[in-house]
Amino acid sequence: ELDKPVTTYLPEFSMEDPRYTEITVRMLLNHSSGLAGTNMKTGFGTEKNRSYVMETLAELVNGNLKHNPGDVSVYCNDGFTLAEAIIERVSGMSYADFLGMRVFSKTGMADSSCYFFDGNKNIAHQYDSTTGRILPEEYVNILGSGGIASTAEDLCRFSQTLWANTLLKSSTLEEFMIPQYGPMTVPDGIPFYRFGLGWDSVELEEFIGQGIKVMAKSGGTMQFNSELYVAPGEKLSVALIFAGLADPAAICTKIMQTLMESKGILNKDEPQIKPAPQVAAIPQELLRYEGYYGNSQGIIRIEFDTSGNVMESSKYNHGAFGPAVQFPYREDGFFHVDGAQKLNFEEAANGTKFIIAHVRNSTGKAVFAQEIPKGNSALSGSLFENRVWLPRNLTSYEFAPFMAISGIFQELPGYIHLDNVPYALIDEYTGAMALSHARDLVEPVITERDRKQWLEAGGYLFSDASEIIPFDPSEEISIGTNGYNEWRLAETDDVLNTKIPARGRLVVFSCMGELAYDSLTNGEKAVFVEEGSYVGFIGEPGNSFIPAHRL
Repeated sequence: ELDKPVTTYLPEFSMEDPRYTEITVRMLLNHSSGLAGTNMKTGFGTEKNRSYVMETLAELVNGNLKHNPGDVSVYCNDGFTLAEAIIERVSGMSYADFLGMRVFSKTGMADSSCYFFDGNKNIAHQYDSTTGRILPEEYVNILGSGGIASTAEDLCRFSQTLWANTLLKSSTLEEFMIPQYGPMTVPDGIPFYRFGLGWDSVELEEFIGQGIKVMAKSGGTMQFNSELYVAPGEKLSVALIFAGLADPAAICTKIMQTLMESKGILNKDEPQIKPAPQVAAIPQELLRYEGYYGNSQGIIRIEFDTSGNVMESSKYNHGAFGPAVQFPYREDGFFHVDGAQKLNFEEAANGTKFIIAHVRNSTGKAVFAQEIPKGNSALSGSLFENRVWLPRNLTSYEFAPFMAISGIFQELPGYIHLDNVPYALIDEYTGAMALSHARDLVEPVITERDRKQWLEAGGYLFSDASEIIPFDPSEEISIGTNGYNEWRLAETDDVLNTKIPARGRLVVFSCMGELAYDSLTNGEKAVFVEEGSYVGFIGEPGNSFIPAHRL
């Protein structure tokens, strides 16, 4: 039942935020639950983690919501993970077996499965762009959100269920094809992404203006990018899957447009180039929108130059705002970014101000950033100030290892940042989500372990980089009984040439926090380590990393 609480089916689901009891199954599928975003811990890697769902539930226990359930639709992978858990509970079988029996076998999707088929070598690979080396196979443990391995042909077979109706009863199919987004997804009007039950959009902007309903679902992982477009009324579908970087949505749009034109469904119209609106004076009422805004990428300072009639946007980067980018105000009432995108400001009923993005002449719009609310200026945030954090619970198989950098904003009392994303202090140790319309947030907390301060955020544990000892290329390094990663600081230029144990891994971060080497993807080899780099040793308890010259 779509409108029953999640706890009806998963009584063990619990959160610190009491509003979790209001989250329904529908809210999981249309991204309006209010959950923070994505449990990235072991979400993408080279091995299967059968415990991922249980670990996500455990991570949510101490979590809070970023908005009231049902209000705002912001893409949320954890919602799909909970939906996966519900399917397993109600069906009494694994998610993989359920899909195989109830979806794949009924639609002829013989080349589709959760993860890759065991033993199947006929799969696409991503290659290292520098060396041409085949990267290890990717397993997506976030099964409910992106763990299905498939082919473009099978995706098209699935799309046929929207008109052949082989899977769902009529009332469910109807529900499956209509917009489902939360009423406060944008302050006013229609959102650019018309979320459905699982769909990224059930009415693509590019085609709704031409009178054609096209539905879309993307799939983006560390190694793959895919897209499915379906025009149910015309019984047409287009599917693309890429290994590596690509923009399959843009390509699908071109193919679907050309396909419909070739079939006479749409007319091939020559693009009409309209003259750009003239620059105009910025209205005085817009000046109240000056201030600080945030999104999933960080903090933006907005100022207005009325003499030049431009909006100036500066992005914060670890201690300072960068050079301002200028967007002219034009007579159509928008600040123009380029020929395709323009911005304006809107205010919600609760007084929150938003920067709103419009693409071309779209009727829908998207929240680009929202005003950062006033913080508690009595809290200093000094525990987070200018600190570099090194991960301590990385596994040997998960992709995309990263460091974290935290700091405070002099301009925003009561706030700290974690990798430039703002969090409101609720005490000197704890940051809270302050952006209701941003995706993939965490709740940073400083705790004490072994009489030292550690950072916990999004399931990851970090320790203070200032406390690690110097790197000695002749040192044998062992992983302790707690399994925590070991780190060393390179005080001079040096060479890392160490034998990696089974289920072990070496990573090197530059002093700027960039991943310079990862044995998981780069292979085992001698590596030049620059002064100021951080060298990480990852493995099972008791593993030893022995310098090659001592073997």
